Amino acid sequence: MAPSAAQLTLAAEKLIFDIANNASSSRLLSHFSQSNNVVLQHAWSTCQNPNSYRFTGLNAVRSYFDLLSTHYERSCMMQHAIHVNDSTGRVVVAASVKWTWRSSRHHWQEDYTCYIDYDATLKVVSFIVVTTSAESTCVMRAVDPGSGGKKKKIFDMWTDT
Repeated sequence: MAPSAAQLTLAAEKLIFDIANNASSSRLLSHFSQSNNVVLQHAWSTCQNPNSYRFTGLNAVRSYFDLLSTHYERSCMMQHAIHVNDSTGRVVVAASVKWTWRSSRHHWQEDYTCYIDYDATLKVVSFIVVTTSAESTCVMRAVDPGSGGKKKKIFDMWTDT
């Protein structure tokens, strides 16, 4: 039997609560399917190749959350709207978050829409984040202005010199 709209809403709210409260990666992973090939993607709305920001599998999802918690502090996460489609198992959340670089303390706000697909057991099988604010606010494109003029990107696989 497919999950109801109320069950999907509750599952999404629990996941969002854990993310907003900086839960450990292991706690966050408990929301994701152990039996399906999980997909996580985080890109800005005008990205020409959003698949280059796609992570597949639980180890990749863990790495994503670990990298975020290593380099950034997440605060002031606010949910603006939630829409549930119980026939597809998808929850769409419009939200915003304040990111702060741990190294320089510079911060910014990212507005985004999150598309969360659940399986029949209410575990996440797809977690797609689309930044709706400016491209430069996407945490995946973050450049620390406090890095002394040397660019530092975490997710494009290059760091400061």
